[in-house]
Amino acid sequence: MYKYIKQGVCLGLIFLTVAFIFYNSAQTVPESKEAATSVAETIAPMTKNEYETPADWRSFVSLVRKAAHAVEFFVLGAELSIFSLALRQRKGVQSFWNLLSLALAVAVADESIQILSGRGPKVQDVLLDFCGTVCAVALFSLVYFPVSALVRRRRQRKNQITVSDGV
Repeated sequence: MYKYIKQGVCLGLIFLTVAFIFYNSAQTVPESKEAATSVAETIAPMTKNEYETPADWRSFVSLVRKAAHAVEFFVLGAELSIFSLALRQRKGVQSFWNLLSLALAVAVADESIQILSGRGPKVQDVLLDFCGTVCAVALFSLVYFPVSALVRRRRQRKNQITVSDGV
């Protein structure tokens, strides 16, 4: 029962993340620029007026937009990795390809939605999205697999000690 609750929670988070990504893509050009400018003003190391030229400010806002793509899909990649673990699938190359293929399909759909909102889709954004997912899956793998191997070894040692004590 607990397994299905975990899977449901993971799936719910994945759907919410994809909905958030698609919502951002469905925004019109002015709405999208306003949102990006608002975030840029919040995280900017200096105020808008301190930039030497307006082009420098626009460049910073553009960088924020591109980083947002990677971050959204980093979160999606992390959620997909955890969901894959909750499914208790065999951990292997096929599992990673499934995760990355699903994320790539979402990235392509995300850019396709922009056509409907009057914005132009960009291959660069699909690549950024995919790189965000790859980074999340790689980081998850670098943390999860060594830790799980250590836990497995400790359990084996504990079982060996318990078995030898019982004999």
